[in-house]
Amino acid sequence: MTTTDLLRIEDLQVAFEERGELTNRPVRGITLSVAPREVVGIVGETGCGKSLTALAVLGLLPKGAVPSGRVILDGVEQPFGGGGSARGDAISIVFQNPGTAFNPVFTLGQQMKDVIDRHRRVAGRKLSRAAAKAHILHYLEQVGLPDPDRVYRSYPHELSGGMLQRAMIAMALVCEPKLLILDEPTTALDVTIAKQILELILALRDRFGFGVLLITHNLGVVQEVCDRLAVLYAGRVVETGSTEAVLRDPSHPYTRGLLEALPARHRPGQKLEAIPGSVPGNLLNLSGCSFRDRCPLAVEACADIDPMLVPVSPLHEAACIRADSSDRSIR
Repeated sequence: MTTTDLLRIEDLQVAFEERGELTNRPVRGITLSVAPREVVGIVGETGCGKSLTALAVLGLLPKGAVPSGRVILDGVEQPFGGGGSARGDAISIVFQNPGTAFNPVFTLGQQMKDVIDRHRRVAGRKLSRAAAKAHILHYLEQVGLPDPDRVYRSYPHELSGGMLQRAMIAMALVCEPKLLILDEPTTALDVTIAKQILELILALRDRFGFGVLLITHNLGVVQEVCDRLAVLYAGRVVETGSTEAVLRDPSHPYTRGLLEALPARHRPGQKLEAIPGSVPGNLLNLSGCSFRDRCPLAVEACADIDPMLVPVSPLHEAACIRADSSDRSIR
């Protein structure tokens, strides 16, 4: 992390409280950063803490959440509460299912204008109705939608999934954010449209200069678009570094397990390798390495040692007591 980081997350923890007692701690000390124009991926299976991390950055944690740590945006530390409006000019999010993210009873133009009205007032900048429409049409055009005026007047059900995803990206950009969070942006799309959306995001990043935090379970997507990645497991970063370094030489058994499950790494008809078991359900009193019960390399010491990130190369860290071992095969 450097002083030039657009976003810095330091030792983020999110616990949940019920009737005054902590019941779970699904995020257990995440530290990562995003520089201007950088694309950073957060990778991991369901339950690893990806979405809660994004909600903490947005200031939109659910009721009962007890956060700690620091979220620093463009040099200013952010509160964990009330961020839905306070951060609207600085951060936007693109959700994974555009078909359910829009309100079906309002046109896209109405919904995008509501975003402008809410956040431009917060930032002290008020646009007239005509100026707001022109601003929206500009961004609908920027995301490659044909006939922006028709899209502006359309209801969500009148557009295809790919067009809705482009419209959602446009809505995320109308307040000209410094940071764009993408929550599984291609999950609901077919392969061809997903590739187009990823290419569009990179082109828009180059054009407007925002940083990107990409949340995904798909290492193939990360390989295509991310400069760096952080692999999450059980609420912690277990491996991080440049995308090239991590994918070329994965040092944590969990990262290698995720890579072994990619169809692209196997011949047609060859059986995919699966990671046995699942992420622990309750992380409040977890001890030792959280991955040890699923790990093919686990040794007795893993029950007692909760490993911290250690360097395995200049651009690469892993949290495993065998990360520097020469024998790291998972077979």
